[in-house]
Amino acid sequence: MSTTVTQTSKASSAEPVLGKLRYVAAGHVPETSPHNFHLPALTHFSDERFLPLHSIRPLPEISELPQCTGHAQLETHGFTAIHHPTPFHRSPYNSQSFKDPQLLRQHLIPTTTEMMKQITGCKTVVTESFLLRTSTWTEKDSLATHGEEVAEASELETGFPQFIGFNPKYGGASPASKIHLDFSPNGARTHIREFHPDLAKAAADIIQHEELLLKHGKDLRECYKGSGGPRWALYSIWRPLKTVARDPLAVIGQGSFGKEDCVPVDIYFPSLGRGTNERHLCESLVVRYSDKHKWHWIDKQTSEEVLILRFFDSDAEGEFVAGGGSFHSSVELPGTENEASRESLEIRCLCIW
Repeated sequence: MSTTVTQTSKASSAEPVLGKLRYVAAGHVPETSPHNFHLPALTHFSDERFLPLHSIRPLPEISELPQCTGHAQLETHGFTAIHHPTPFHRSPYNSQSFKDPQLLRQHLIPTTTEMMKQITGCKTVVTESFLLRTSTWTEKDSLATHGEEVAEASELETGFPQFIGFNPKYGGASPASKIHLDFSPNGARTHIREFHPDLAKAAADIIQHEELLLKHGKDLRECYKGSGGPRWALYSIWRPLKTVARDPLAVIGQGSFGKEDCVPVDIYFPSLGRGTNERHLCESLVVRYSDKHKWHWIDKQTSEEVLILRFFDSDAEGEFVAGGGSFHSSVELPGTENEASRESLEIRCLCIW
């Protein structure tokens, strides 16, 4: 289908930067990509718009976050951002340490676990995957190869947590330049059951309680909160490995989009940790444009600055569209096409209260 490019407003030195974002056109229904971990093809995101990006600077320290009432918060916006150095920001480590699975297990999992407990108040943090992006955009990237052939896959691809984009043969993934929310509420529930046996084991109490409610004909959106089951949520913790010069990540606050904007799509995931080449479909959401959408970003984000996105929260499901998750995308900034590839690391986790 044809592509429409719209410039919603003109930028001046006193206004937010304009960035190019890709929506699904009104009335269009995208087709599922045949590739693992891939959204529908770029041709399905033909409504291209240059929209203002609102900076969320200054970023507080983690101890300051609760008192920053004017700052984006997980409860109100579905995302937040803080200044949060890691052990890799001190000698003898450097930016390449973020690409070393052994060091990630040793240092970044404990650091991130403590950070998420402090921010959310949860009791348990289950790190399910690391996703490394180091390439410029291509329609099909290294994500499609992850765990594709189980007989040839390394423990990084079949074990838990997953290390996605770490295979030296295929390299890191490319930026996700299509507006999306990784999991719809239905997709989030499929994910904790099917992504990996170890994730399903960690979520056993959640799954058991949900299945009991369903057996009695209950609607989980309306009934799960307050029913006695553990509160649970899925998050992405995103940081660049070097200061972002191109393809920054931007996010829409959960209160600025409606149900009518959301379009469900299925994404193929490999069913890893089972010793087979089977895969499963998991429901994601893409979005149609609305002038109510307000885009946020961290301009010139550094590796010491972390953006935390909520995919789903069982406590927010009854109050917010899309289970309290927030749509997001990489953004094309005019004039940055010749900059070096953005490098970023995403940590995905399940939090349980």
